[in-house]
Amino acid sequence: MNVSEFVVKVANPYFALCDGFSYLTKDFLMSSIEFAVKNKIFPLFYEGCLRLGIKLPKEADLLMDSYERRRRMQIEEVGLLLDVSEELGVELMFFKTFKPFRYFPDDVDVLLRDENDLQPLIAKLRDKGYFMLKIGTPEVVLRKIGEDGAYVDLDIHKRLAVGYLDLFQAENLWQKQAYEKFRLEDGRVAVKLSENYEVVREAAYSLLKDFNLSIPGLYLAIYTLMKGDLETIEKIAINENLLLPLNLYLRTAYYISCKLFNSEANLRHQFNEQSIFMMPLRIIRSQLAKKCKIPYPYPIPVIALAYLSKAQLEISRNRNLKALTQIIKQPSSKGVEIFLHHLARLGS
Repeated sequence: MNVSEFVVKVANPYFALCDGFSYLTKDFLMSSIEFAVKNKIFPLFYEGCLRLGIKLPKEADLLMDSYERRRRMQIEEVGLLLDVSEELGVELMFFKTFKPFRYFPDDVDVLLRDENDLQPLIAKLRDKGYFMLKIGTPEVVLRKIGEDGAYVDLDIHKRLAVGYLDLFQAENLWQKQAYEKFRLEDGRVAVKLSENYEVVREAAYSLLKDFNLSIPGLYLAIYTLMKGDLETIEKIAINENLLLPLNLYLRTAYYISCKLFNSEANLRHQFNEQSIFMMPLRIIRSQLAKKCKIPYPYPIPVIALAYLSKAQLEISRNRNLKALTQIIKQPSSKGVEIFLHHLARLGS
């Protein structure tokens, strides 16, 4: 078993493992820790090792302490953000930050209902110790550094988009079924993107932004295939012209889960069987049959088909010619720039 497979299995929050781990060396465990940190699942890996009686090097305890400090600061700053937004009369919702399993994000992502609220919110947060870190296409990133060296990055989004390409119709995101209230660890109540919309967002990010199925993305897909309202999720994807990315995301996760967890991966697989999905799925199955790599990099033809599907449906169904303009602008966004550079290397 290689490092990536070991970490993904141990860190998973859903399947019990009974493998023997007598072969583990300190070097192997240190490599596993590095892999878990890089792929944003170290706390899950740390807790999985505790459950299985795997003794990690002492460096892991110190690292876990730093994660806990950062998480405490994130929760405190979420509370501050709620106070500031209430004071200013700003409506916002969290997304991507809170998952159905124990997850420590790199940053806190929020979406504004009215992008005109962005500058007043930034000004107020600067008064509270934040400074501008980065200005992206659909978002700005602010940072605040705590006294103990922990820090919080706050990503404030004007739209849910990949570069210039809008993923969701803005008016849909503020309907009641698109968001839900939840209770923070400190007892406060906030608003986040609903679980059903969150799955569609993850699928879109996976195919159109990150170009890979991440390990947290795999765990979210497993949760969805075990407990999610697949019919409602599919309806959302159809309405947002994201059915192809959703189908590819869930099916890829299903294939990988079956390979990694065998019979324990007792997941539902009532997928939409439209013929448009067959060709990209054959490409994915063929690649996974040769090597099951996680994070899983989607093949370039599959990414291209996902982009074409989104753009074509926006134009044909919604007469949204703006989507074509957004696609043309995409090379200036970071993710698509990487994608195009990769295409250029293949052609040279």
